[in-house]
Amino acid sequence: MRRALLLLLMVIGACHKKSGPTSRDGVIDAWKKGGLQPSAFTEAKTDLGKDCASGTVNKLDVMVCTYPSDKDAKAAEDAGLKWVGDTTGASRAQGDVLIVVADRKKADPNGKTINQIVTLPAK
Repeated sequence: MRRALLLLLMVIGACHKKSGPTSRDGVIDAWKKGGLQPSAFTEAKTDLGKDCASGTVNKLDVMVCTYPSDKDAKAAEDAGLKWVGDTTGASRAQGDVLIVVADRKKADPNGKTINQIVTLPAK
C-alpha cells in the first residue's frame, strides 16, 4: 500500500514539474547543450502572455512564454511576430512554449542562430 501511494505521489509530482524540451528551463538547457550561450532570463511583462521571460541568446533578443496548452502557444505565434517587429526574427511554438527571437543588433546576418534557437529544443 505504501509503495502504491509513493508511486502515485511521484506521478503527480512529475505532472506538475515540467522539465522537458517544452518547458522554459528545458528550452534553455537545449540551447546550452546545442552550443548556444543564453543569458539569464527574467520575468517580462508583455502582451504575448502572462508567463513570459526575456533574455538574450548569442546577442539575439529572445522571449520565451509558457501557455496553458499547445494550442494556445501556437495561436500566439502571430503576436510573437509583432514583438519581433520590422527586424529579422522568428516566432515558433514548441508544445506549450512560444519562442520568439529578434535580431535587433544584426548579430546573425545569415539567420543560422535564429534557426538554432527555434529548432534545438524540438530535437
